[in-house]
Amino acid sequence: MIFGRRALRLLQPTEGVQVEALRCVRRFGPEPRCEACAQVCPEDAIHYDGRTPIVDEQRCTSCRLCEAACPADAIHGDERDLEALAAELVRTPQPVLGCRVEGVQANVRSGCLGFLESEALLALALALPAGVTLNLTRCAKCRNAPVAEGLDTVLAAVRALPGDPAAERVRLVRDPDQLSFQETNLSRRGFFGALGKGSAGAAAKIVPPLGDSPPRMPAHKALPPRRLLLLRGFATLPAPQREVLEDALFPTLRFLPSCDHCTGCDGICPTGAITTSTANPPRPVFLRALCTGCGACAAFCGEDGIALTPARVGARPAA
Repeated sequence: MIFGRRALRLLQPTEGVQVEALRCVRRFGPEPRCEACAQVCPEDAIHYDGRTPIVDEQRCTSCRLCEAACPADAIHGDERDLEALAAELVRTPQPVLGCRVEGVQANVRSGCLGFLESEALLALALALPAGVTLNLTRCAKCRNAPVAEGLDTVLAAVRALPGDPAAERVRLVRDPDQLSFQETNLSRRGFFGALGKGSAGAAAKIVPPLGDSPPRMPAHKALPPRRLLLLRGFATLPAPQREVLEDALFPTLRFLPSCDHCTGCDGICPTGAITTSTANPPRPVFLRALCTGCGACAAFCGEDGIALTPARVGARPAA
């Protein structure tokens, strides 16, 4: 019952998209760098008031492409917990996910599916043994029609990942006659049994110990829900398969000779991807599986001591 109430709350619709200014990486460094949300917006509905993203509610169509593009989980709409969404979908033998447009048949209905970037699609594929069908049957006549075209591109990129990433379990259906939809609900026990409990613990399972202290997620830091669910899925994979997927999906970071080991990047990292060793003297340590490539550390570093290389497979092509 507790989880049921939590899931219901997380799956309730909201109006438009919301900005959490304190998580936005534009706050870090001498000059704000990230413009991912504005660059991907097809309606030019996002501008910046200094370091803060501002959403023009008159122009915004709630396509949620900005949510997919944001590396720091600072902008979002509708449900934020991808795990709760997956736990609802797993109750059905052939789960269908759709938007809330009238007439869309789905076992779980969310806001516009533009939030489903590469990590989210792969996370759902790994979390749902029967896969998931995305109901796009009403997308062609929707004001957010380009979202469906973008999903084709994103899914193709995920399916091209090495290591058999299970992305074939994700199906996009545009023809109503090809949609297989059932209302039957099943137990969610299998979902939780496969993925375990505790977001931070699941993340820590698949991050190899670095330095002289095991990686742990500080309480004040948080990963985007899509990365949390993906890490849970990765924990079920053989190590070689997981490693090739990590190489494609996760950024890399190097501490350059100019790094003076001040460890300020540890405090500035919003996801816990940089921590501090207990060595003497202390030094920063990079935990790749927790990095979303937001660039806050590099922007903050006054010594230009950090080199961040983006993931080979990005979240979503720019609009």
